[in-house]
Amino acid sequence: MTRHDTSPADQELLRLLHDRGLATSAAQLERWRRAGLLPRHVRKALGRGRGSSSVLDPHTVEIADVLTRCSGQGKDLRATVLAWYMRAGMPGAHSRQPVPEPPFEPVRDALVWALRRSPVQRLIEQARRARDDTDTDALYADAEKYLARSPGPFGDPVRMREALLDSSQDIQPPPRGGQRSIVNLIALLGLPQGEVSGESFAQAMTASGLLPEVDVVTLAAAFEQAERDGTLEHVLRVARQRDVVAEAETVSPERLARAREVVRVLGFCGSVYLMHGLLLPDTPGQQAIRAKIDELSLGEAAITAARSFNKVEAANVLSFCLEPSFDHLTEQLNEVMTEHVAGVFRRPGEPDSAEDFMAAWLAAIQEAAHR
Repeated sequence: MTRHDTSPADQELLRLLHDRGLATSAAQLERWRRAGLLPRHVRKALGRGRGSSSVLDPHTVEIADVLTRCSGQGKDLRATVLAWYMRAGMPGAHSRQPVPEPPFEPVRDALVWALRRSPVQRLIEQARRARDDTDTDALYADAEKYLARSPGPFGDPVRMREALLDSSQDIQPPPRGGQRSIVNLIALLGLPQGEVSGESFAQAMTASGLLPEVDVVTLAAAFEQAERDGTLEHVLRVARQRDVVAEAETVSPERLARAREVVRVLGFCGSVYLMHGLLLPDTPGQQAIRAKIDELSLGEAAITAARSFNKVEAANVLSFCLEPSFDHLTEQLNEVMTEHVAGVFRRPGEPDSAEDFMAAWLAAIQEAAHR
């Protein structure tokens, strides 16, 4: 599409985006329209037989804004839609008005697409096909390749902070225990029925962090009792049959929005948790949030949510948070966050200045780098 073919409304839209420091093209605007993401301009009659002209709606400007921010060279459009969905309802980068919601059908399609190409889901499907030791060995070999490519866990923020403040300490990479435990759990679900004990299943469940409020002793006792009662097979069968891709294909807008809210709460608290390890000046608000995260054993889940929030990996976190049990956990976390949010980035006895707070943080990082 040449500039000569570009409607006056699109020319105005491109100009407004340029004023916001955003660059796109008329051809890209049309691709978004064909995908059902960007509304077409309303036609306004000029009267007296003079035809009509297109009119730019301010709502269209905000949609084009977020699409441009979420897009990238060579980036799949479905990844753009998923990133847009995670931002929807939050303050926009330019206008500070809430980012508009994308149409739901493209969101659901993007979620299913992202889950199907996820290495974790591929491992789960591979585990379901496993029938003997050879298949299980291949599963663990593929899992090791995935772990080698993945960024790995962040580690304990308290120990990270201590190491940055004390130049005599070495910063050791944290173990990948949680990730390996999830792989173990996947492998157990792929084993034939009758070959999984209640104790091994309980250990894998608790070590993976999927049941943060339950300790291994309590869970092992419950599964061992189920084993004696002959009901463990049913529990494993239900777990094997849970298909997150199928759930995503039929998820309602309301349920997915609830999962997104869970991810946002976890992501905000996980960011606070992470930044403590990176020398963010500490405050009572941060301390309250970290204490609740530790109490609920949600550290790894919160950090994962924070690290994947605007990435394709957010699909895995979204599907994970569709589990209703997370609603109760994040409600507790949200209560603490709401109570202390005003004091998260404000030190006691100091004026409420974000600039001063950031300056203190940068000074701490520079001092650590100097040491």
